[in-house]
Amino acid sequence: MQKNNKKKTQKKGLTAALIAAGIVVVLFSLIFKLYRWQHYLICGGLALLIGRIVFIMAQGVDTSKKAPAQQPIPKTGDQAVDSLVEKGQEMLQLIQDENDLIPDPELSAQMEKLDDIANRIFRTVAEQPGKAPQIRRFMDYYLPTTLKMLTSYRKMDERKVEGRNAEATRKQIRDAMDVVIKAFEKQLDTMYQDDLLDISTDIDVLEAMLKQDGLIDSGIRNQE
Repeated sequence: MQKNNKKKTQKKGLTAALIAAGIVVVLFSLIFKLYRWQHYLICGGLALLIGRIVFIMAQGVDTSKKAPAQQPIPKTGDQAVDSLVEKGQEMLQLIQDENDLIPDPELSAQMEKLDDIANRIFRTVAEQPGKAPQIRRFMDYYLPTTLKMLTSYRKMDERKVEGRNAEATRKQIRDAMDVVIKAFEKQLDTMYQDDLLDISTDIDVLEAMLKQDGLIDSGIRNQE
Protein backbone atom coordinates (compact mmCIF):
# COMPACT_ATOMS: atom_id res chain seq x y z
CA MET A 1 0.00 0.00 0.00
CA GLN A 2 2.82 2.36 0.87
CA LYS A 3 4.51 1.61 -2.49
CA ASN A 4 1.38 2.66 -4.37
CA ASN A 5 1.15 5.88 -2.34
CA LYS A 6 4.79 6.63 -3.10
CA LYS A 7 4.30 6.13 -6.84
CA LYS A 8 1.23 8.38 -6.85
CA THR A 9 3.13 11.08 -4.93
CA GLN A 10 6.10 10.91 -7.33
CA LYS A 11 3.76 11.18 -10.33
CA LYS A 12 2.04 14.18 -8.76
CA GLY A 13 5.44 15.81 -8.07
CA LEU A 14 6.68 15.22 -11.63
CA THR A 15 3.51 16.72 -13.15
CA ALA A 16 3.75 19.80 -10.92
CA ALA A 17 7.47 20.18 -11.75
CA LEU A 18 6.89 20.06 -15.52
CA ILE A 19 4.10 22.63 -15.27
CA ALA A 20 6.26 24.93 -13.14
CA ALA A 21 9.23 24.59 -15.50
CA GLY A 22 7.01 25.41 -18.47
CA ILE A 23 5.65 28.51 -16.76
CA VAL A 24 9.20 29.68 -15.99
CA VAL A 25 10.23 29.28 -19.64
CA VAL A 26 7.18 31.21 -20.87
CA LEU A 27 7.61 34.05 -18.35
CA PHE A 28 11.36 34.29 -18.95
CA SER A 29 10.86 34.48 -22.72
CA LEU A 30 8.26 37.21 -22.29
CA ILE A 31 10.37 39.31 -19.95
CA PHE A 32 13.77 38.74 -21.60
CA LYS A 33 14.42 38.36 -25.30
CA LEU A 34 16.04 35.00 -26.04
CA TYR A 35 18.48 36.00 -28.81
CA ARG A 36 21.73 34.61 -27.34
CA TRP A 37 22.68 31.07 -26.37
CA GLN A 38 23.49 32.30 -22.86
CA HIS A 39 19.88 33.39 -22.46
CA TYR A 40 18.65 29.92 -23.34
CA LEU A 41 21.15 28.45 -20.89
CA ILE A 42 20.00 30.72 -18.07
CA CYS A 43 16.33 30.05 -18.89
CA GLY A 44 16.88 26.28 -18.94
CA GLY A 45 18.83 26.31 -15.70
CA LEU A 46 16.21 28.43 -13.97
CA ALA A 47 13.42 26.17 -15.24
CA LEU A 48 15.26 23.08 -13.96
CA LEU A 49 15.87 24.71 -10.58
CA ILE A 50 12.25 25.80 -10.10
CA GLY A 51 11.00 22.45 -11.40
CA ARG A 52 13.20 20.61 -8.91
CA ILE A 53 11.96 22.74 -6.01
CA VAL A 54 8.32 22.22 -6.98
CA PHE A 55 8.91 18.47 -7.38
CA ILE A 56 10.28 18.22 -3.82
CA MET A 57 7.52 20.39 -2.38
CA ALA A 58 4.76 18.47 -4.19
CA GLN A 59 6.06 15.18 -2.79
CA GLY A 60 6.10 16.67 0.70
CA VAL A 61 2.41 17.57 0.39
CA ASP A 62 1.47 13.89 0.67
CA THR A 63 -0.25 13.65 4.05
CA SER A 64 -1.47 10.07 3.78
CA LYS A 65 -1.06 8.34 7.10
CA LYS A 66 1.30 5.41 6.96
CA ALA A 67 0.50 2.39 9.07
CA PRO A 68 3.21 1.65 11.63
CA ALA A 69 5.29 -1.40 10.85
CA GLN A 70 4.24 -4.48 12.76
CA GLN A 71 6.83 -5.84 15.16
CA PRO A 72 7.79 -9.45 14.37
CA ILE A 73 5.92 -11.99 16.46
CA PRO A 74 8.37 -14.02 18.61
CA LYS A 75 8.64 -17.78 18.31
CA THR A 76 7.13 -19.88 21.08
CA GLY A 77 9.26 -22.99 20.64
CA ASP A 78 6.07 -24.98 20.03
CA GLN A 79 6.36 -26.11 16.42
CA ALA A 80 2.61 -26.49 15.88
CA VAL A 81 1.80 -23.03 17.30
CA ASP A 82 4.69 -21.35 15.47
CA SER A 83 3.55 -22.97 12.22
CA LEU A 84 -0.01 -21.78 12.83
CA VAL A 85 1.06 -18.18 13.46
CA GLU A 86 3.38 -18.23 10.44
CA LYS A 87 0.60 -19.54 8.20
CA GLY A 88 -1.75 -16.84 9.48
CA GLN A 89 0.77 -14.08 8.80
CA GLU A 90 1.35 -15.44 5.30
CA MET A 91 -2.40 -15.15 4.67
CA LEU A 92 -2.39 -11.61 6.04
CA GLN A 93 0.41 -10.75 3.62
CA LEU A 94 -1.61 -12.15 0.71
CA ILE A 95 -4.57 -10.05 1.85
CA GLN A 96 -2.37 -6.94 1.94
CA ASP A 97 -0.94 -7.78 -1.50
CA GLU A 98 -4.45 -7.94 -2.92
CA ASN A 99 -5.40 -4.73 -1.16
CA ASP A 100 -2.37 -2.93 -2.61
CA LEU A 101 -3.78 -3.58 -6.09
CA ILE A 102 -7.21 -2.12 -5.26
CA PRO A 103 -7.45 1.70 -5.51
CA ASP A 104 -10.23 2.03 -2.95
CA PRO A 105 -9.43 4.25 0.10
CA GLU A 106 -12.42 2.95 2.08
CA LEU A 107 -11.43 -0.66 1.56
CA SER A 108 -7.77 0.12 2.32
CA ALA A 109 -8.74 1.66 5.66
CA GLN A 110 -10.78 -1.44 6.48
CA MET A 111 -7.88 -3.72 5.60
CA GLU A 112 -5.43 -1.77 7.75
CA LYS A 113 -7.77 -2.15 10.72
CA LEU A 114 -8.30 -5.84 9.97
CA ASP A 115 -4.55 -6.39 9.69
CA ASP A 116 -3.96 -4.74 13.07
CA ILE A 117 -6.59 -6.85 14.86
CA ALA A 118 -5.47 -10.08 13.20
CA ASN A 119 -1.85 -9.45 14.21
CA ARG A 120 -2.97 -8.84 17.80
CA ILE A 121 -4.76 -12.20 17.70
CA PHE A 122 -1.63 -13.97 16.48
CA ARG A 123 0.51 -12.16 19.04
CA THR A 124 -1.87 -13.32 21.79
CA VAL A 125 -1.49 -16.90 20.60
CA ALA A 126 2.30 -16.53 20.52
CA GLU A 127 2.27 -15.22 24.10
CA GLN A 128 -0.20 -17.85 25.29
CA PRO A 129 0.12 -20.94 23.05
CA GLY A 130 -2.70 -22.66 24.94
CA LYS A 131 -5.13 -20.34 23.16
CA ALA A 132 -4.19 -21.66 19.72
CA PRO A 133 -7.26 -24.00 19.44
CA GLN A 134 -9.54 -20.97 19.84
CA ILE A 135 -8.56 -19.57 16.44
CA ARG A 136 -9.17 -22.72 14.36
CA ARG A 137 -12.26 -21.31 12.61
CA PHE A 138 -10.50 -17.96 12.31
CA MET A 139 -7.69 -19.68 10.41
CA ASP A 140 -9.72 -22.22 8.42
CA TYR A 141 -12.55 -19.97 7.27
CA TYR A 142 -12.50 -16.28 8.22
CA LEU A 143 -9.07 -15.37 6.80
CA PRO A 144 -9.38 -17.48 3.61
CA THR A 145 -12.84 -16.07 2.91
CA THR A 146 -11.58 -12.52 3.43
CA LEU A 147 -8.78 -13.20 0.95
CA LYS A 148 -11.24 -14.69 -1.54
CA MET A 149 -13.51 -11.62 -1.37
CA LEU A 150 -10.59 -9.25 -1.89
CA THR A 151 -9.36 -11.29 -4.86
CA SER A 152 -12.82 -11.05 -6.44
CA TYR A 153 -12.88 -7.28 -5.84
CA ARG A 154 -9.43 -6.88 -7.38
CA LYS A 155 -10.33 -8.94 -10.47
CA MET A 156 -13.44 -6.84 -11.07
CA ASP A 157 -11.30 -3.71 -10.99
CA GLU A 158 -8.62 -5.16 -13.28
CA ARG A 159 -11.23 -6.29 -15.82
CA LYS A 160 -13.02 -2.94 -15.47
CA VAL A 161 -16.32 -4.62 -14.71
CA GLU A 162 -18.91 -1.86 -14.42
CA GLY A 163 -22.66 -1.64 -14.09
CA ARG A 164 -25.24 -1.81 -11.35
CA ASN A 165 -24.57 -5.46 -10.44
CA ALA A 166 -20.81 -4.94 -10.23
CA GLU A 167 -21.17 -1.88 -8.02
CA ALA A 168 -23.66 -3.73 -5.82
CA THR A 169 -21.14 -6.57 -5.44
CA ARG A 170 -18.38 -4.13 -4.49
CA LYS A 171 -20.64 -2.59 -1.86
CA GLN A 172 -21.50 -6.05 -0.51
CA ILE A 173 -17.81 -6.81 -0.15
CA ARG A 174 -17.14 -3.52 1.68
CA ASP A 175 -20.11 -4.16 3.98
CA ALA A 176 -18.91 -7.72 4.56
CA MET A 177 -15.50 -6.39 5.59
CA ASP A 178 -17.15 -4.34 8.34
CA VAL A 179 -18.78 -7.54 9.60
CA VAL A 180 -15.47 -9.41 9.41
CA ILE A 181 -13.70 -6.69 11.40
CA LYS A 182 -16.34 -6.89 14.14
CA ALA A 183 -15.97 -10.68 14.17
CA PHE A 184 -12.19 -10.33 14.51
CA GLU A 185 -12.64 -7.89 17.40
CA LYS A 186 -14.99 -10.33 19.11
CA GLN A 187 -12.52 -13.15 18.53
CA LEU A 188 -9.80 -11.14 20.26
CA ASP A 189 -12.12 -10.23 23.12
CA THR A 190 -13.13 -13.87 23.57
CA MET A 191 -9.50 -14.91 23.85
CA TYR A 192 -9.12 -12.68 26.91
CA GLN A 193 -12.32 -13.69 28.69
CA ASP A 194 -10.58 -16.35 30.81
CA ASP A 195 -7.82 -13.89 31.72
CA LEU A 196 -10.37 -11.28 32.81
CA LEU A 197 -12.22 -13.88 34.85
CA ASP A 198 -8.97 -14.89 36.57
CA ILE A 199 -8.23 -11.25 37.41
CA SER A 200 -11.72 -10.80 38.84
CA THR A 201 -11.30 -13.96 40.93
CA ASP A 202 -7.93 -12.76 42.23
CA ILE A 203 -9.50 -9.44 43.24
CA ASP A 204 -12.30 -11.24 45.11
CA VAL A 205 -9.81 -13.43 47.00
CA LEU A 206 -7.60 -10.45 47.82
CA GLU A 207 -10.62 -8.49 49.03
CA ALA A 208 -11.75 -11.33 51.31
CA MET A 209 -8.28 -11.67 52.85
CA LEU A 210 -7.95 -7.90 53.43
CA LYS A 211 -11.34 -7.83 55.14
CA GLN A 212 -10.44 -10.85 57.25
CA ASP A 213 -7.27 -9.13 58.43
CA GLY A 214 -9.20 -5.93 59.19
CA LEU A 215 -7.26 -3.89 56.66
CA ILE A 216 -10.29 -2.61 54.74
CA ASP A 217 -13.94 -2.02 55.62
CA SER A 218 -15.49 -2.00 52.16
CA GLY A 219 -14.74 -3.82 48.93
CA ILE A 220 -11.77 -2.93 46.74
CA ARG A 221 -14.09 -1.88 43.93
CA ASN A 222 -15.72 0.68 46.26
CA GLN A 223 -12.45 2.26 47.36
CA GLU A 224 -11.87 5.85 46.23
